[in-house]
Amino acid sequence: MLCKIAELITEVPMAGGMALRCRDYLYDGDATADIVIREDAYDPEKHPGIFSADQLAYMESGRQFHSRLLEHNGLYLHASAVVKDGKAFLFSGRSGAGKSTHTSLWQQELGEDVVVINDDKPALRCLDGVWYAYGTPWCGKDGINRNMKAPLAGICFLKQAKHNQIRRLSAQEALQRLLGQTIWKVYEVKYLDLLMARMDELITNIPVFELENRPEAAAAQLSYTTMRRTAEEMGL
Repeated sequence: MLCKIAELITEVPMAGGMALRCRDYLYDGDATADIVIREDAYDPEKHPGIFSADQLAYMESGRQFHSRLLEHNGLYLHASAVVKDGKAFLFSGRSGAGKSTHTSLWQQELGEDVVVINDDKPALRCLDGVWYAYGTPWCGKDGINRNMKAPLAGICFLKQAKHNQIRRLSAQEALQRLLGQTIWKVYEVKYLDLLMARMDELITNIPVFELENRPEAAAAQLSYTTMRRTAEEMGL
């Protein structure tokens, strides 16, 4: 089946439940596919502990899309992506850091226009010098995603704490955090080179923060006001 994901025409095998996951991304035009995901290239050895055919299809189709995305000025980030006032803000961190909880607080505290476009694996692409965040069908166990995009205004790594405090990370700190959350290991050298190039572009143009926080409304207000102000100062 043909889908349009992150503005890329993508051929996705229907097997393994992907037809249902991709229903909001279907493409009925006549353009040639930019990315072809090959079911015959699915490799269960890359995912020890994955036994179900549906799980394998989900993981391997996502892995292939990520690799090809790197060839189109993009990358994946393990994050929850939320849009407010037409701008995308991403929250990332280790498993259990509270990404979904924090975006839920944004929805509760910051108005009805707050939309979560992907709760696990948003795609990022740089087009004509502007970084955008996109919803994708690879959206985690809860299936929260929207087929939409918004200009990226900031990325924030979450850290549980007994207080609320936010700071902007240095380029080196940002690179270390981002590399740890790019979803899948890169198995080919050419893709590693592309990933590093994309990371350099991303860090140069998009502010990256760390938020030490409690799971409360004040933390959501702090991250929003700080990230929004920085984005405005940078013209994002």
